[in-house]
Amino acid sequence: MNVLVSFVQWNPLVSIIVFSFLITLALTLVYRKLTDKKELDELKNKQKELRERLLKCSEKEKEEIQKEMLECSAKSLRLTLKPMLITYIPVLFVFYGLKKLYMDMAKVGNIISWKVTLPIIGDGAGWLLSYIIFSLIFSIILQKILK
Repeated sequence: MNVLVSFVQWNPLVSIIVFSFLITLALTLVYRKLTDKKELDELKNKQKELRERLLKCSEKEKEEIQKEMLECSAKSLRLTLKPMLITYIPVLFVFYGLKKLYMDMAKVGNIISWKVTLPIIGDGAGWLLSYIIFSLIFSIILQKILK
């Protein structure tokens, strides 16, 4: 644990970048492993086709198409819900650990600072906002790399 505290105190920005990358990579790999990509792509294509049909149909057909679209949405939700439920509890523990590490042990304030004070956000980003920013960036990059 002292190694982590030293790492965070040495450079909080680098440490949150590393943690964000590792957590985002792990979550991306779990989602990729547990999600049936082929079926999800088929559902997306079907939804796209249904949206196009919806624009060109009569009122009677609209209800039927909307019902099909709702079924597709429910199926895709079921496919993506499984990995989310599996990763939810471990992520909560990781966030609790990061909070303890950055706020209690290393006593790090703002990791990213800006010159102005913004309403609600303040004059910089603490560990959580910094994590969110970097995880969004890494998520986009990893999705492109891993397709």
